[in-house]
Amino acid sequence: MTEGGFLIFFFALILLVVIVAVIAVVSAVSGATAAIVDEEDGEED
Repeated sequence: MTEGGFLIFFFALILLVVIVAVIAVVSAVSGATAAIVDEEDGEED
């Protein structure tokens, strides 16, 4: 594998990790927000 190909592979790997991390954070935040909203609106239902 050439040095250029390795850099492209390394960049793609980092990009994939970042995307997975962002998805995990977004899902965790939305899940926590939904739980908080359910707790606050639970009495009204």
